[in-house]
Amino acid sequence: MFMKSMRSANGRNAVRCPLRLLSVVLAVLFAVAGCGGGHPHSGSRAVDPKAPPEAFPQDPTATIQGDWPSPGTGHDPADVVALGARLAYAYDQDDDTGITAFRLDNGDAAWHTTVPEGSSVAQAPRLTGNTVIGAFATTKNGSGTYADRHGISVAAMEADTGKTLWTREIATDSVSDNTAGTAVPHVVGADAQHVLVASYEQGFSETPPLSVLLDTRTGRVIWTDTDFKGVDLEESVAVGIRDDGDLAGKSTSDGRQQWSRDLRLGEIRTMDPGPGLTFADGTAAGGTLLIDAATGTTRLNSGDTSLLDCHYDGWNTTICAGADGSGNAVVWAVDVRTSHVLWRLPDPSANRVAPEITSAWHGVVYAQADQAMTLDTRTGKDLRTNTGPISPTMANDGYGLVYDDSDRTIDVYRAAGRSVSD
Repeated sequence: MFMKSMRSANGRNAVRCPLRLLSVVLAVLFAVAGCGGGHPHSGSRAVDPKAPPEAFPQDPTATIQGDWPSPGTGHDPADVVALGARLAYAYDQDDDTGITAFRLDNGDAAWHTTVPEGSSVAQAPRLTGNTVIGAFATTKNGSGTYADRHGISVAAMEADTGKTLWTREIATDSVSDNTAGTAVPHVVGADAQHVLVASYEQGFSETPPLSVLLDTRTGRVIWTDTDFKGVDLEESVAVGIRDDGDLAGKSTSDGRQQWSRDLRLGEIRTMDPGPGLTFADGTAAGGTLLIDAATGTTRLNSGDTSLLDCHYDGWNTTICAGADGSGNAVVWAVDVRTSHVLWRLPDPSANRVAPEITSAWHGVVYAQADQAMTLDTRTGKDLRTNTGPISPTMANDGYGLVYDDSDRTIDVYRAAGRSVSD
Protein backbone atom coordinates (compact mmCIF):
# COMPACT_ATOMS: atom_id res chain seq x y z
CA MET A 1 0.00 0.00 0.00
CA PHE A 2 1.51 3.28 -1.01
CA MET A 3 1.82 5.60 1.99
CA LYS A 4 -0.32 8.71 1.82
CA SER A 5 1.53 11.26 3.90
CA MET A 6 0.14 14.05 6.03
CA ARG A 7 2.12 17.23 6.26
CA SER A 8 1.98 19.72 9.09
CA ALA A 9 3.53 23.13 9.48
CA ASN A 10 5.90 21.69 12.04
CA GLY A 11 5.39 17.99 11.29
CA ARG A 12 7.56 15.27 9.83
CA ASN A 13 7.26 13.11 6.74
CA ALA A 14 7.65 9.37 6.60
CA VAL A 15 10.91 7.99 5.30
CA ARG A 16 10.63 4.84 3.23
CA CYS A 17 13.51 2.49 2.56
CA PRO A 18 14.06 -0.85 0.81
CA LEU A 19 13.17 -3.99 2.68
CA ARG A 20 16.76 -4.93 3.34
CA LEU A 21 17.81 -1.49 4.46
CA LEU A 22 15.25 0.03 6.75
CA SER A 23 15.27 3.57 7.92
CA VAL A 24 14.68 4.19 11.57
CA VAL A 25 12.73 7.38 11.90
CA LEU A 26 14.32 8.90 14.73
CA ALA A 27 13.20 9.82 17.33
CA VAL A 28 12.96 8.39 17.41
CA LEU A 29 10.73 10.01 17.07
CA PHE A 30 10.90 11.12 20.55
CA ALA A 31 14.17 12.30 21.81
CA VAL A 32 12.69 13.13 25.17
CA ALA A 33 10.22 10.39 25.03
CA GLY A 34 12.56 8.75 22.80
CA CYS A 35 11.24 7.84 18.99
CA GLY A 36 13.81 4.83 19.88
CA GLY A 37 13.82 3.08 23.24
CA GLY A 38 14.61 4.12 26.73
CA HIS A 39 11.09 5.18 27.59
CA PRO A 40 10.02 6.15 31.08
CA HIS A 41 7.74 3.50 32.54
CA SER A 42 4.20 3.96 31.24
CA GLY A 43 1.78 5.34 33.76
CA SER A 44 4.49 7.28 35.62
CA ARG A 45 2.35 10.35 36.15
CA ALA A 46 3.60 10.96 39.68
CA VAL A 47 7.18 11.61 38.55
CA ASP A 48 6.52 15.27 37.74
CA PRO A 49 3.07 16.66 38.56
CA LYS A 50 3.67 19.92 36.66
CA ALA A 51 1.14 20.39 33.89
CA PRO A 52 2.62 20.48 30.36
CA PRO A 53 2.48 23.80 28.50
CA GLU A 54 -0.64 24.64 26.54
CA ALA A 55 0.27 28.09 25.21
CA PHE A 56 3.39 29.71 23.79
CA PRO A 57 4.46 33.32 23.09
CA GLN A 58 4.64 35.01 19.72
CA ASP A 59 8.44 35.08 19.59
CA PRO A 60 10.97 32.41 20.58
CA THR A 61 12.64 32.68 23.94
CA ALA A 62 15.94 31.43 22.52
CA THR A 63 17.45 30.04 19.34
CA ILE A 64 19.80 27.08 19.25
CA GLN A 65 22.29 26.83 16.41
CA GLY A 66 24.91 24.15 15.89
CA ASP A 67 26.73 22.13 13.28
CA TRP A 68 24.51 19.07 13.62
CA PRO A 69 23.44 16.47 11.02
CA SER A 70 20.56 17.34 8.72
CA PRO A 71 17.20 16.54 10.36
CA GLY A 72 15.79 15.03 7.19
CA THR A 73 12.66 15.92 5.27
CA GLY A 74 10.46 16.28 8.34
CA HIS A 75 12.54 19.10 9.85
CA ASP A 76 11.88 17.73 13.31
CA PRO A 77 14.14 18.89 16.17
CA ALA A 78 13.88 15.37 17.62
CA ASP A 79 16.02 14.25 14.68
CA VAL A 80 18.95 16.36 15.91
CA VAL A 81 18.56 16.99 19.65
CA ALA A 82 17.79 15.02 22.79
CA LEU A 83 15.68 17.14 25.14
CA GLY A 84 16.20 17.34 28.87
CA ALA A 85 14.44 19.55 31.40
CA ARG A 86 16.80 22.53 30.99
CA LEU A 87 19.31 21.43 28.35
CA ALA A 88 19.17 20.09 24.78
CA TYR A 89 21.94 17.81 23.51
CA ALA A 90 23.17 17.65 19.91
CA TYR A 91 26.09 16.36 17.91
CA ASP A 92 28.63 18.96 16.80
CA GLN A 93 30.37 18.20 13.49
CA ASP A 94 32.98 20.97 13.53
CA ASP A 95 36.72 20.35 13.90
CA ASP A 96 36.17 19.09 17.44
CA THR A 97 33.43 16.55 16.72
CA GLY A 98 31.50 15.61 19.84
CA ILE A 99 28.35 16.50 21.77
CA THR A 100 27.23 19.98 22.83
CA ALA A 101 24.64 20.79 25.50
CA PHE A 102 22.58 23.96 24.92
CA ARG A 103 20.69 25.92 27.58
CA LEU A 104 17.01 26.13 26.74
CA ASP A 105 16.53 29.46 28.49
CA ASN A 106 19.03 31.39 26.32
CA GLY A 107 20.40 29.04 23.63
CA ASP A 108 23.99 29.27 24.87
CA ALA A 109 26.29 26.26 25.04
CA ALA A 110 26.51 24.82 28.56
CA TRP A 111 29.32 22.41 27.65
CA HIS A 112 30.99 20.66 24.73
CA THR A 113 32.83 17.35 24.92
CA THR A 114 35.02 16.22 22.04
CA VAL A 115 35.30 12.57 20.99
CA PRO A 116 38.86 11.91 19.72
CA GLU A 117 38.94 10.74 16.08
CA GLY A 118 35.15 11.07 15.89
CA SER A 119 33.89 11.99 12.42
CA SER A 120 30.54 11.12 10.87
CA VAL A 121 27.41 11.15 13.03
CA ALA A 122 23.70 10.62 12.33
CA GLN A 123 20.43 11.58 13.98
CA ALA A 124 20.66 12.67 17.64
CA PRO A 125 22.42 11.47 20.78
CA ARG A 126 20.29 9.74 23.42
CA LEU A 127 19.50 10.90 26.93
CA THR A 128 18.74 8.37 29.64
CA GLY A 129 18.64 9.49 33.26
CA ASN A 130 21.67 11.74 33.76
CA THR A 131 23.66 10.17 30.91
CA VAL A 132 23.99 11.33 27.30
CA ILE A 133 25.21 8.70 24.82
CA GLY A 134 26.49 9.25 21.31
CA ALA A 135 27.91 7.09 18.50
CA PHE A 136 30.65 8.29 16.13
CA ALA A 137 32.28 6.86 13.03
CA THR A 138 36.07 6.86 13.43
CA THR A 139 38.95 6.51 10.98
CA LYS A 140 42.59 5.84 11.75
CA ASN A 141 44.66 6.72 8.71
CA GLY A 142 46.87 3.99 7.30
CA SER A 143 50.23 4.36 5.61
CA GLY A 144 52.15 2.50 2.97
CA THR A 145 50.45 -0.82 2.29
CA TYR A 146 48.28 -0.52 5.38
CA ALA A 147 44.74 0.68 4.69
CA ASP A 148 42.74 3.05 6.84
CA ARG A 149 41.04 1.45 9.80
CA HIS A 150 37.38 2.22 10.35
CA GLY A 151 35.43 1.84 13.55
CA ILE A 152 32.74 3.15 15.86
CA SER A 153 33.30 5.06 19.06
CA VAL A 154 30.42 5.02 21.56
CA ALA A 155 30.74 7.59 24.35
CA ALA A 156 28.70 8.23 27.49
CA MET A 157 28.78 11.65 29.16
CA GLU A 158 27.37 13.13 32.32
CA ALA A 159 24.35 15.17 31.22
CA ASP A 160 24.93 18.10 33.59
CA THR A 161 28.65 18.60 33.05
CA GLY A 162 29.73 16.75 29.89
CA LYS A 163 32.24 14.68 31.84
CA THR A 164 33.12 11.52 29.90
CA LEU A 165 31.95 8.46 31.82
CA TRP A 166 33.22 5.83 29.39
CA THR A 167 34.21 5.33 25.76
CA ARG A 168 34.06 2.08 23.81
CA GLU A 169 35.84 1.49 20.49
CA ILE A 170 34.28 -1.05 18.11
CA ALA A 171 36.08 -2.23 14.96
CA THR A 172 33.99 -2.40 11.79
CA ASP A 173 36.57 -3.27 9.11
CA SER A 174 35.93 -6.98 9.56
CA VAL A 175 32.30 -6.51 8.55
CA SER A 176 33.00 -6.43 4.81
CA ASP A 177 36.49 -6.10 3.39
CA ASN A 178 37.21 -2.66 4.82
CA THR A 179 34.14 -1.08 3.20
CA ALA A 180 32.39 -0.21 6.46
CA GLY A 181 33.91 3.27 6.44
CA THR A 182 30.93 4.63 4.49
CA ALA A 183 28.41 3.45 7.10
CA VAL A 184 27.30 5.97 9.72
CA PRO A 185 26.40 4.74 13.22
CA HIS A 186 23.56 6.05 15.34
CA VAL A 187 22.15 5.31 18.76
CA VAL A 188 18.87 3.47 18.20
CA GLY A 189 17.87 3.61 21.85
CA ALA A 190 19.18 3.78 25.39
CA ASP A 191 17.76 3.05 28.82
CA ALA A 192 19.18 2.56 32.31
CA GLN A 193 20.52 -0.89 31.38
CA HIS A 194 21.35 -1.00 27.67
CA VAL A 195 22.44 1.03 24.64
CA LEU A 196 21.68 -0.18 21.10
CA VAL A 197 23.85 1.19 18.29
CA ALA A 198 23.35 0.41 14.59
CA SER A 199 25.60 1.22 11.65
CA TYR A 200 24.69 0.82 7.98
CA GLU A 201 24.82 2.49 4.59
CA GLN A 202 21.81 4.33 3.21
CA GLY A 203 20.21 2.78 0.14
CA PHE A 204 21.10 -0.56 -1.40
CA SER A 205 24.46 -1.92 -0.32
CA GLU A 206 26.37 -5.18 -0.21
CA THR A 207 27.84 -4.15 3.12
CA PRO A 208 25.86 -5.82 5.90
CA PRO A 209 24.54 -3.78 8.82
CA LEU A 210 26.18 -3.92 12.22
CA SER A 211 24.31 -3.68 15.53
CA VAL A 212 25.96 -3.54 18.93
CA LEU A 213 24.38 -3.76 22.38
CA LEU A 214 26.31 -2.23 25.26
CA ASP A 215 25.92 -1.88 29.02
CA THR A 216 24.79 1.67 29.81
CA ARG A 217 26.72 1.89 33.08
CA THR A 218 30.10 0.55 31.93
CA GLY A 219 30.15 0.52 28.12
CA ARG A 220 30.81 -3.23 28.09
CA VAL A 221 29.82 -4.84 24.79
CA ILE A 222 27.11 -7.43 25.48
CA TRP A 223 26.75 -8.65 21.88
CA THR A 224 27.33 -7.68 18.26
CA ASP A 225 25.45 -8.87 15.17
CA THR A 226 26.44 -8.33 11.53
CA ASP A 227 23.10 -9.59 10.19
CA PHE A 228 20.82 -7.33 12.19
CA LYS A 229 19.76 -3.73 11.65
CA GLY A 230 18.56 -2.56 15.05
CA VAL A 231 15.39 -0.44 14.91
CA ASP A 232 13.99 -0.50 18.47
CA LEU A 233 15.24 -1.14 22.00
CA GLU A 234 13.00 -2.39 24.79
CA GLU A 235 13.82 -3.63 28.28
CA SER A 236 14.38 -7.30 27.42
CA VAL A 237 14.47 -7.30 23.62
CA ALA A 238 16.20 -5.47 20.79
CA VAL A 239 14.14 -5.45 17.58
CA GLY A 240 15.70 -5.33 14.12
CA ILE A 241 15.65 -6.54 10.53
CA ARG A 242 17.58 -9.56 9.27
CA ASP A 243 19.25 -9.59 5.86
CA ASP A 244 16.41 -11.79 4.56
CA GLY A 245 13.93 -9.05 5.50
CA ASP A 246 12.43 -10.76 8.54
CA LEU A 247 11.68 -8.67 11.61
CA ALA A 248 13.32 -10.29 14.65
CA GLY A 249 13.72 -9.84 18.38
CA LYS A 250 17.01 -10.57 20.19
CA SER A 251 17.45 -10.95 23.93
CA THR A 252 19.24 -8.01 25.53
CA SER A 253 20.87 -10.38 28.04
CA ASP A 254 22.63 -12.81 25.70
CA GLY A 255 21.69 -11.93 22.11
CA ARG A 256 19.67 -15.08 21.47
CA GLN A 257 16.89 -14.69 18.93
CA GLN A 258 13.53 -14.67 20.70
CA TRP A 259 11.28 -14.51 17.66
CA SER A 260 11.26 -13.84 13.91
CA ARG A 261 8.48 -12.86 11.49
CA ASP A 262 8.12 -12.37 7.77
CA LEU A 263 5.65 -9.49 7.77
CA ARG A 264 5.14 -9.53 3.99
CA LEU A 265 4.87 -5.76 3.93
CA GLY A 266 6.99 -5.09 0.85
CA GLU A 267 9.04 -1.94 1.32
CA ILE A 268 8.81 -1.36 5.03
CA ARG A 269 9.19 1.42 7.57
CA THR A 270 9.69 0.93 11.28
CA MET A 271 9.69 3.20 14.28
CA ASP A 272 9.25 3.10 18.04
CA PRO A 273 5.71 4.23 18.95
CA GLY A 274 6.12 3.76 22.70
CA PRO A 275 7.27 1.28 25.34
CA GLY A 276 6.78 -2.39 24.49
CA LEU A 277 5.72 -1.75 20.89
CA THR A 278 7.38 -1.64 17.47
CA PHE A 279 5.67 0.06 14.52
CA ALA A 280 5.85 -1.56 11.05
CA ASP A 281 4.23 -0.38 7.85
CA GLY A 282 4.92 -1.13 4.19
CA THR A 283 3.82 -0.92 0.59
CA ALA A 284 2.16 -4.33 0.34
CA ALA A 285 -1.53 -4.89 1.05
CA GLY A 286 -2.44 -4.69 4.72
CA GLY A 287 -2.46 -2.10 7.45
CA THR A 288 0.06 -0.66 9.83
CA LEU A 289 1.09 -3.08 12.57
CA LEU A 290 1.91 -2.39 16.19
CA ILE A 291 3.97 -5.40 17.26
CA ASP A 292 4.68 -6.66 20.75
CA ALA A 293 8.46 -6.22 20.97
CA ALA A 294 8.87 -9.05 23.49
CA THR A 295 6.99 -11.73 21.56
CA GLY A 296 6.69 -10.55 17.96
CA THR A 297 2.90 -10.91 17.98
CA THR A 298 0.64 -8.30 16.40
CA ARG A 299 -1.04 -6.11 19.01
CA LEU A 300 -2.86 -3.82 16.56
CA ASN A 301 -3.57 -3.99 12.82
CA SER A 302 -4.92 -0.74 11.38
CA GLY A 303 -6.64 -2.46 8.43
CA ASP A 304 -6.98 -0.22 5.39
CA THR A 305 -5.61 2.76 7.32
CA SER A 306 -1.94 3.63 6.85
CA LEU A 307 -0.54 5.27 9.96
CA LEU A 308 2.28 7.61 9.10
CA ASP A 309 3.78 8.65 12.41
CA CYS A 310 3.28 8.10 16.14
CA HIS A 311 4.03 10.46 19.02
CA TYR A 312 4.41 8.89 22.46
CA ASP A 313 3.35 11.25 25.26
CA GLY A 314 5.78 9.88 27.84
CA TRP A 315 3.01 8.37 29.96
CA ASN A 316 0.74 5.71 28.47
CA THR A 317 -0.62 6.98 25.14
CA THR A 318 0.76 7.24 21.62
CA ILE A 319 -0.90 9.47 19.03
CA CYS A 320 -0.68 8.16 15.45
CA ALA A 321 -1.56 10.10 12.33
CA GLY A 322 -1.98 8.89 8.76
CA ALA A 323 -4.57 8.32 6.07
CA ASP A 324 -7.51 5.97 5.56
CA GLY A 325 -8.13 3.87 2.47
CA SER A 326 -9.58 6.88 0.66
CA GLY A 327 -6.59 9.07 1.43
CA ASN A 328 -8.35 11.15 4.08
CA ALA A 329 -6.38 12.30 7.11
CA VAL A 330 -6.94 10.34 10.32
CA VAL A 331 -5.70 10.44 13.91
CA TRP A 332 -5.73 7.46 16.28
CA ALA A 333 -4.91 7.49 20.00
CA VAL A 334 -3.59 4.14 21.24
CA ASP A 335 -3.04 2.95 24.82
CA VAL A 336 0.53 1.57 24.82
CA ARG A 337 -0.27 -0.95 27.57
CA THR A 338 -3.33 -2.56 25.98
CA SER A 339 -2.98 -1.42 22.32
CA HIS A 340 -6.66 -0.43 22.41
CA VAL A 341 -7.67 2.53 20.27
CA LEU A 342 -8.96 5.17 22.69
CA TRP A 343 -10.40 7.55 20.09
CA ARG A 344 -10.28 8.39 16.41
CA LEU A 345 -10.67 11.51 14.33
CA PRO A 346 -12.38 12.54 12.16
CA ASP A 347 -15.73 11.96 13.86
CA PRO A 348 -18.48 12.84 11.35
CA SER A 349 -21.23 12.32 13.95
CA ALA A 350 -19.75 15.15 16.05
CA ASN A 351 -18.67 17.22 13.02
CA ARG A 352 -15.02 16.95 14.11
CA VAL A 353 -12.08 16.84 11.70
CA ALA A 354 -8.65 15.28 12.09
CA PRO A 355 -6.03 17.92 12.97
CA GLU A 356 -2.41 17.72 11.93
CA ILE A 357 -0.43 16.30 14.85
CA THR A 358 2.94 17.85 15.68
CA SER A 359 3.81 16.25 19.06
CA ALA A 360 2.45 14.92 22.36
CA TRP A 361 3.65 15.24 25.93
CA HIS A 362 2.27 14.21 29.33
CA GLY A 363 -1.38 13.99 28.44
CA VAL A 364 -1.44 16.81 25.89
CA VAL A 365 -1.55 16.53 22.08
CA TYR A 366 -0.13 19.49 20.13
CA ALA A 367 -1.82 19.97 16.77
CA GLN A 368 -2.79 22.32 13.97
CA ALA A 369 -6.37 22.72 12.76
CA ASP A 370 -7.39 26.20 11.66
CA GLN A 371 -4.76 27.32 14.19
CA ALA A 372 -2.48 25.82 16.83
CA MET A 373 -4.42 23.87 19.45
CA THR A 374 -4.20 21.12 22.07
CA LEU A 375 -6.22 17.98 22.77
CA ASP A 376 -6.42 15.50 25.65
CA THR A 377 -4.45 12.34 24.83
CA ARG A 378 -6.88 9.99 26.61
CA THR A 379 -10.21 11.43 25.45
CA GLY A 380 -9.41 13.38 22.28
CA LYS A 381 -11.36 16.37 23.58
CA ASP A 382 -10.20 19.84 22.59
CA LEU A 383 -8.32 21.47 25.46
CA ARG A 384 -7.43 24.85 23.95
CA THR A 385 -8.25 25.95 20.44
CA ASN A 386 -5.78 28.84 20.36
CA THR A 387 -2.43 28.12 21.98
CA GLY A 388 -0.48 30.84 20.21
CA PRO A 389 1.31 31.06 16.87
CA ILE A 390 3.15 27.73 17.00
CA SER A 391 2.48 24.09 17.62
CA PRO A 392 5.73 22.54 18.88
CA THR A 393 7.20 19.47 17.26
CA MET A 394 8.98 18.66 20.52
CA ALA A 395 8.00 19.60 24.07
CA ASN A 396 8.75 19.09 27.74
CA ASP A 397 7.13 20.52 30.86
CA GLY A 398 8.49 24.02 30.25
CA TYR A 399 9.37 24.48 26.58
CA GLY A 400 8.25 23.83 23.03
CA LEU A 401 10.71 23.45 20.14
CA VAL A 402 10.32 24.12 16.41
CA TYR A 403 12.95 23.57 13.72
CA ASP A 404 13.65 26.55 11.41
CA ASP A 405 14.66 24.95 8.12
CA SER A 406 15.76 28.17 6.43
CA ASP A 407 18.42 28.92 9.06
CA ARG A 408 18.99 25.32 10.27
CA THR A 409 18.27 26.47 13.80
CA ILE A 410 15.88 25.37 16.53
CA ASP A 411 13.55 27.98 18.00
CA VAL A 412 12.80 27.46 21.69
CA TYR A 413 9.55 28.80 23.16
CA ARG A 414 9.15 28.99 26.91
CA ALA A 415 5.62 28.06 27.93
CA ALA A 416 3.37 31.01 28.66
CA GLY A 417 3.31 31.82 32.36
CA ARG A 418 6.51 29.86 33.11
CA SER A 419 9.69 31.42 34.50
CA VAL A 420 13.27 30.23 34.02
CA SER A 421 13.23 28.75 37.52
CA ASP A 422 10.13 26.60 36.83
